[in-house]
Amino acid sequence: MANKIKFERDEVIRTAGQLFWQKGFNATSTRDLQNAINMRPGSIYAAFGSKEGLYSEAIKDYAQLMQGQLITALNEHESVLNGLAAFVKKVLIEDAQCAPSKLCMLVKANYEFTEDEPTLKLLSIDLANKFEAFLTAQFEKAQQYKELDTKIAAVEYARYFQIQFTGLRSYLNRPNTHALAGPLIEQMFSSIKQL
Repeated sequence: MANKIKFERDEVIRTAGQLFWQKGFNATSTRDLQNAINMRPGSIYAAFGSKEGLYSEAIKDYAQLMQGQLITALNEHESVLNGLAAFVKKVLIEDAQCAPSKLCMLVKANYEFTEDEPTLKLLSIDLANKFEAFLTAQFEKAQQYKELDTKIAAVEYARYFQIQFTGLRSYLNRPNTHALAGPLIEQMFSSIKQL
């Protein structure tokens, strides 16, 4: 019975996360949530404390999902850079049509929350910082494996990667850009190697 409840909780978090990712926290009403996850407001509050509590679980789930996809791509390639490129291709090309938003949920959260919602603002910043730390560790490995020069700190590679990835994701949100995705990703990794 406990596994069934946990599965349902995970399913609710994932479904709510898709809605939050699509519409944003503030534009998602309690009614929207109720319809998407098939729970009454009282049940949502009993399970998660508040809409904010449910969003917190959903954005953490999103961050874990993205990191899990990146780990999978890295594990499938001997080269760190090839693994990172495979991850970018999966997100920007293979999964592009099934994502509820073309923009990263963490990036959207960073823009959406202000000092009026300090808990969610701090959470989104913390998750973004943790993802950057994970990326930095991957770029350190790439340097150890002689894939990248060591004259630049691994964190600088990680920041550059994030800027390029986020920019590409935003650019590919424009109409008729799908065919450009592959060449632009190759250009992104070519520029990383030249830093």
